Amino acid sequence: MKTKTHPVNVAYLVFGLVFLGIAGSWALRTSGVVNAADTQWLVPAVLLVAGVAGLVAATARGLRRDRTGDDDTLTDTYDDTTILEGEDR
Repeated sequence: MKTKTHPVNVAYLVFGLVFLGIAGSWALRTSGVVNAADTQWLVPAVLLVAGVAGLVAATARGLRRDRTGDDDTLTDTYDDTTILEGEDR
């Protein structure tokens, strides 16, 4: 039996990681594990990790799409049946 998986939404992944990182840094600061001077590098580190995870997820998604030949993002939404003014039908 083959299990169905859904594609990763990269924006949700990155925002979730940012939220968890900020909440984690707040918890570390409140519990006294990290002092105020250490929080200067902690939040930028969270943003860097979330950004790298987003890049990896987007790249993996692109490689998987190229390998399978599925490209659901490039749909042709241009309507070439537009009638110009003064043109007869």
